[in-house]
Order: sequence, then C-alpha cells, then structure tokens
Amino acid sequence: MRSSVAPIFSSTRSINKVPVEVWKEHICQKFLNLKELSILRRCHTFFEKYWQNMMAQNVIQVPQGCVTVEKAMDLAVIFSERKEYTGTDPLKIQLEMGVHEIVGGLMNVTCSNITFVGKGKNQTTIRGGFEVMNKQNVTFEELAVMKSRVGLWLEGRETTVDVLKCAVKECSGTGMFVRGGATLTATQCEFTEIGTYGVFCQSANTTARLNDCMMHHNGRVGLFADDRAVVDLHGEKTDIHSNKGDGIFANDFAKVNIHLPSQHNTSRDNVGGNRVQLDGGSIANSNANSNAEVVEEEEVDNLYALYGAQMGELE
Repeated sequence: MRSSVAPIFSSTRSINKVPVEVWKEHICQKFLNLKELSILRRCHTFFEKYWQNMMAQNVIQVPQGCVTVEKAMDLAVIFSERKEYTGTDPLKIQLEMGVHEIVGGLMNVTCSNITFVGKGKNQTTIRGGFEVMNKQNVTFEELAVMKSRVGLWLEGRETTVDVLKCAVKECSGTGMFVRGGATLTATQCEFTEIGTYGVFCQSANTTARLNDCMMHHNGRVGLFADDRAVVDLHGEKTDIHSNKGDGIFANDFAKVNIHLPSQHNTSRDNVGGNRVQLDGGSIANSNANSNAEVVEEEEVDNLYALYGAQMGELE
C-alpha cells in the first residue's frame, strides 16, 4: 500500500510514486550514512526532512550511522551546533557489539551532554581511550576500554563524567586518570591488568565517587589518590586486590573515605601494602580509624618516577 505522506519531490515527477518509507529504509539507511546526509540535506527538501527526523532521535549509531567512533564524534559536533542537548536529554552514540578501533589511541570528547553506550562490557570493546577536558555530563556505559596508554583521561574544573558498568583493562599506563578539579562518578566498573595505576586521582577539587568498583591485578597501585584529591568508596562489592604494588595509596593530603563497615575487606591481598598513606594523605572508614600502613620513601619515589615518565610520553 502506498504511503499517505504528501509528495516530497516535485509533483510532476514519477519518482514520487516511491513511498517515503521505501526511501528511508531501502535507500537512505542502506546507502547513506549520517555524515553524507548532513551534506545532502542542503541539496534537497527530502534529505533535509530525513536529517531532521534523524536528529530528533538523539542517537548516532556506530557503525550503522557512522563507520567509526571518531566520525560519530565529528557528527556529534554538527548535531550539537543545531540542537541543544542536556544532561537529562543527551545525545547518544550507540556502539554495536564487536571491536571499535580509535586511531591514534586517545580520542578527545568535544561535546558536553553526550553518552557513549555499548551492548555490555563483554560485548562492546573500544581499542583506544577517551579524553574529556572541561565537558559536562559525559557518560560512558556498558562497554570495555582497552589497549591505550590511558583508558579514560578526565581533566578540568568543568568536567563531570559518569562511568557505568564499564571495564578498563590492558592499558599500558593508567586505567582512569582524574585531575584538575574534575568530578567523576563510577558505578560497577572494573579496572584490571593496567601497566601502573588502576585509578589515579590528583589535585585539589578533584572528586571521585566509586560505587561497587573493582581494581585488581594492576602493575603497581589499584587506587592512587594524590595532592588533595578526594575519593569516596561506596558499595559492598568494592574490591581492591591482587595488585603488584599497593592496594590504596593516599599521598600529599589526599583523602580516601571508605563508606563501608570497618570489617569490610575493601583492600586485600596486594603485594605491597593494602592501605598506604604518606605526607598527610589519609585512608579511613567513615565509622572507624584508619588502618593504613607505613610506606618507605623510596617506594614513593619509584611511583612518581613511573608517573612522570608516563605523563611525559602522553603529553
């Protein structure tokens, strides 16, 4: 049955006999990606209408709409210039099952109010990492990030990021690096098999809330808090274990607040100390005194040497 939609081309052309649904499902969706439509929409009324319809859905699909994550990010900039997204109504980049490669290793997230969502951390994998600098309401959900120097680099006073049900693994440097006053909330995430630090939080006004997160089998420290950063640990499933150095390390007036009963085995079975504090750093359960361990100055120097070398390579 023919569509009841009014003709979208010239009324004198027989091409109008083709229903709009056929154009959408069998021509546009099969042969044109969203980047091409963003150009073609300037050439014809139909493509403009179709483009507006796609924008109204608030979704960019990878690889269906855009072949790569980078191209989806470029397109998100175009979308954001034409429509105002919010924290409650963000633009979504949906990543299908499989492996998605980020060329160059670290991709800059250039829009606020954007969500990267996969099909599950065991189904959707990003080979590469993400950098968020002074962007708000950025969310990573249901995906794995791996094989980058840094999995998630979050920096800047304006930065607010949520990470939900994600895995960050097999990165050569740091799994998640939070600094410069950024605000992070991570829930049910796993940081494992990282070269040095599972999670590294640094500098004043940097805050991280980790809910039911696991940091294990990392090359040095599971959770490192430094230079007045504040980290809050919540959730009975929190588990920091089997790291080749220390479990939790708080340095230079950084604070790690553990909102769990003192009998909860938050940090365990690490090769170095389970809870280590130095130079004004503190680790404490909210209802108990700290059981932090003494650390040798030489160990701190070694950690900072690794940190400095890693940052030098990235910058």
